[in-house]
Amino acid sequence: MFAGWCPHPGQQAFLNATAPVRVLACGRRWGKTEVIAAEVARTLLTAAERCVLLVAPSNEQALLGFERTVEFLRRAGARPIVRRTPAPVLIVGNSRLWARSAIRGGVYLRGRKAHLIVVDEAAYVPEAVVNEVLMPMLADTGGKIALVSTPRGKNYFYRLYQQGQEDGVRIWSMRSPSWHNPLLSPTMLLMQSSLMSARQFQVEYGAMFLDAAEQVFRTEWVDRALLLNLPDEGLVVAGVDWARYRDYTALAVVRGSRAAAKLIALRRWQGLSWADQVQAVAEHLKMHQPVRVVCDRTGVGDPLLEALQAAGVPHAEGVVFTARVKQNLIENLALMLEQGRLQLLPDPHLLNELYHFEFAPASRGTQLHSGSVHDDLVIALALAVWALPNAEASAILTSGTKRT
Repeated sequence: MFAGWCPHPGQQAFLNATAPVRVLACGRRWGKTEVIAAEVARTLLTAAERCVLLVAPSNEQALLGFERTVEFLRRAGARPIVRRTPAPVLIVGNSRLWARSAIRGGVYLRGRKAHLIVVDEAAYVPEAVVNEVLMPMLADTGGKIALVSTPRGKNYFYRLYQQGQEDGVRIWSMRSPSWHNPLLSPTMLLMQSSLMSARQFQVEYGAMFLDAAEQVFRTEWVDRALLLNLPDEGLVVAGVDWARYRDYTALAVVRGSRAAAKLIALRRWQGLSWADQVQAVAEHLKMHQPVRVVCDRTGVGDPLLEALQAAGVPHAEGVVFTARVKQNLIENLALMLEQGRLQLLPDPHLLNELYHFEFAPASRGTQLHSGSVHDDLVIALALAVWALPNAEASAILTSGTKRT
């Protein structure tokens, strides 16, 4: 199909499917970015004019498939016109590809028509974006939509997969674990299975649709939090979880009160020096001007907190993590999600961390843990939510000063 690329049987089955809706549940390292790019590229190379939309939970994720598509088109001898800013657009003849994120409920996706829509990491894209924004784009073109993702519990992506198993005509679906990719190293899979819990491995590499009784943040709570439209008002607060090598330093910024709040910004960094981390966090905090910043001060947290205060965030404060403190933070976050008081951004890293955060049996009661999955964004979000004021305080203060 494209010089130097030979699809494995699972990829070929997806490309051969002709149903208007295709649902592909696959494990990590299966080759989904390549098969997405192949599907988009071959559509753009048809003789008829085609409008294609590549959607992902974040701009970063959408750009991966976009860049691979550019490569495939050039392998086929095409010379696409490529524009990456302010948003990725690609033109081949009379056909066009847009790559966009599903952030903010897909508000920037509306008003287009498409002959093909591909949704990467579809299980992490809000259901309302697919049903209310993307599907109508196909109405007057008779176009098709493909949803490709690693599973994330039994949400709408799972329901579509089930419909495909029963239908097969209007909806085609397939589940393909990572080891169906013949290029994947068995040694790597064995190593991953030893590092992860059995459930995590079954989901991430086995492409299994699993919800567990041990989940702290239920899939339905998180999915609902992606669809909320809470007021964009109130105090801005932030949480910071520090890390250096294996983990990430994470920053979460939230606006509102404990009655209703919205996650408005989320960032993470890895491998930076402590000085660079402090500078990066301080710069982002100055952009949002939070009135309260709560940081993890466990371990090396004290000097980092002092450095952050010296960098222009004087109101930053620290929390020392004990088992009781962590449990209180996580339970407070879980309660806000369960009661529909927190609106989330469709960040796939955050959603993955929330999905894998579990209770584990311990010698005394239970213990919170995330297995081998990072939990830095969850902790940063929990710290930010903990910093939120009660509704009464939020009504008095809006930006750190009293109303006149």
